[in-house]
Amino acid sequence: MLATLAALAIPLTMVSCGPTEAPAPSTLAEQAAEVEAKSAESAKTPTKATPATPAVTKTPSTDKVTAEPSPATPPTGLLKAGTGDTKVTLRLALPDDTTYRVTTVGMIKYPAMPKSTGFAREELIKLRECTGEGASRSCQLEHSIQNFEAEPPYGRFIAADEAPARELTTRYRIDATGKRLGESVVEAPPETADSDKVKALAKVEFFYCMRFPEVPVGVGAAWQTSCVIRNDGRVSTREATWEVANIEENTDDGHTRVELRVLGTASTVNARGESKGTFGGTLFFFADIGEPHLLREEISTMVAKEGGIRTSARLNYQFAKMQGDTAVRTDGQPFPEEKADSKSVKKKTTKDKKTDADTDEKTKQDADADADKKANKKKKAVTDTDEKTKQDADADADADKKKKKTNANTDTDEKAKQDADADADADKKKKKDQG
Repeated sequence: MLATLAALAIPLTMVSCGPTEAPAPSTLAEQAAEVEAKSAESAKTPTKATPATPAVTKTPSTDKVTAEPSPATPPTGLLKAGTGDTKVTLRLALPDDTTYRVTTVGMIKYPAMPKSTGFAREELIKLRECTGEGASRSCQLEHSIQNFEAEPPYGRFIAADEAPARELTTRYRIDATGKRLGESVVEAPPETADSDKVKALAKVEFFYCMRFPEVPVGVGAAWQTSCVIRNDGRVSTREATWEVANIEENTDDGHTRVELRVLGTASTVNARGESKGTFGGTLFFFADIGEPHLLREEISTMVAKEGGIRTSARLNYQFAKMQGDTAVRTDGQPFPEEKADSKSVKKKTTKDKKTDADTDEKTKQDADADADKKANKKKKAVTDTDEKTKQDADADADADKKKKKTNANTDTDEKAKQDADADADADKKKKKDQG
């Protein structure tokens, strides 16, 4: 399934082509919160009325005057025009018959939880039936969730929030600016098709609320968008401000890479009412080929107005294209192998050396113990052999002694018999001589 949640840590240095100094999502979320607070404060402050300027009547001129826009006026659809000579057109390429795999790795902290809980999710986005070119291009988008995992024990709460979307397939048309065209069609099991949670998902835009202006933009250009998104298991309405933070042309991989920042507010409606929150993020986008690469976000949602109790989430979305069963970067290049930093390598090497030393010492101790055991066994065997030899020698000695004794007795008996025979012969001869 997914990489184990140690991946949670999938390190961004492995999957990102963006600059390593990109601000942490938490900083962006804090900025969004500050913007929200300033807006609320300014709404409370009464505005002084400006005295009316008397009207001035001028004599009509017969000269034809052509109105020219002020250089300070941004193009239509932009809050700020941006600076510099480098301009890029931001468009989704929307290649036909393409399947994206979007892997989300995140950490969520609920107020009642003692620590953050990690999760990982895999989604498939398929593009079909594409028409048009450039700004007028659009495709049928199909979204589904393939896999989901969350760390126990608190992951069960995240899984419960994810459950309504696990068995759904959603389709709608999307255009090159990221906007949804028309209504969504949601396929759901009969038992959940009419639930409020499933109906709410019909409003969600599943290309992560990316929105691009219709005009070329430079660094500093900004625009506002509004959309409905599903994050950390909840459906939220977002009011967002996008800004071009950096444009890098002719990168090492030959692309024009644009770094986009997004800040905004979000409102979530649930059984307990409406919750307000803020979010911030960074999107790395290949502008020359119209493909997203990596999106980082942090979301903070108010749970209780009193005490500032919030749910927080940090999310990293990695976009990949499927080539058969293999996932590659959206520019078609393979993902680089994970590279550990030098400190990690040094720490790991030191740890490995200590482990090896401990292993060698343990091996030596085991070898010594085996040698002692073998020596003792051999010594015992020798002792047993010596004892057996001594016992055999004693037995042989006893046998010899017994044999000698037996032989001696036999010799004595034979001598006595001979003496008796001699005496008998002598007596017999004596009687013969007398007779």
